[in-house]
Amino acid sequence: MRPITWNIIDFINRYGEERVQLLIASFSTKRESDEAPLNPDIDNFLKKNAIQFSKESKSITYLVCDEEDGSLLGYFALTHKAIEVPYAGLNKTAIRELERHSHLHKILNAYVVSAFLIAQLGKNYQVDDGKRISGDELMKLANNELLYIKQRIGGGIKYLDCEADAKLIKFYQAEQNFKLFGERISERDGKRYLQYLKFM
Repeated sequence: MRPITWNIIDFINRYGEERVQLLIASFSTKRESDEAPLNPDIDNFLKKNAIQFSKESKSITYLVCDEEDGSLLGYFALTHKAIEVPYAGLNKTAIRELERHSHLHKILNAYVVSAFLIAQLGKNYQVDDGKRISGDELMKLANNELLYIKQRIGGGIKYLDCEADAKLIKFYQAEQNFKLFGERISERDGKRYLQYLKFM
């Protein structure tokens, strides 16, 4: 397996939207042993929103393919977003880093800062287990894109939120060293989401 990353708009321009749709149709977070996808939101975003959101510049989806056979290994979606990071509970290192990109909003008692948002991150469980991409590899590819963007326009904070799920907490907090700074309740489905950031 040799992963190659494609901006979905570049892929459409080169191969056509029909081919992209066929590739996207091969994606699922459902494993053979499961009755349903592990994360339907990851499947639904790619199949229903990724192309249109990219065309509208709401977020840009990147398809990660196997360079050898062209199969879809996974994807991630990136954009930027203003976030509020509460002052309470921040250590001196975090305050110093945030001061490089923002100033304390005294009324909110929070730093309001523009951050790179890793909006989606999903791996395709339909490819053979032997060449399935890991979450760590997928995150490294997303980080490579963000570093490329940072070098050209500046910035220095990446952000994501995820469901309050033990496996996701372990992955983002323990393995990827993101720092928890808040949480939110989704108005759409009532689920609790944890908010993480990391300085670049």
